[in-house]
Amino acid sequence: MILKIKRHEYEITSKDLFMDNGACVQLLTQSKEKADWGRKRTPVLSKRTVKEISKFKRIQKKHNYHAGVEVFSLELDKEK
Repeated sequence: MILKIKRHEYEITSKDLFMDNGACVQLLTQSKEKADWGRKRTPVLSKRTVKEISKFKRIQKKHNYHAGVEVFSLELDKEK
């Protein structure tokens, strides 16, 4: 699946990870955005893009963030 985030396009596979912290959804595993102060930026998905990926089943992943954060990948084979 191809996702357009801002001006970049990303080829999303079932191995890609997303993070939902309640305020925004970010793509963790890929970034084409320019690094700032030596830190890699993670692309933030627009509401339209979040709606587009909501068609797919979320597979929860273990993480070390706080309890309100959700890290997941997408099951791209089957839609809900």
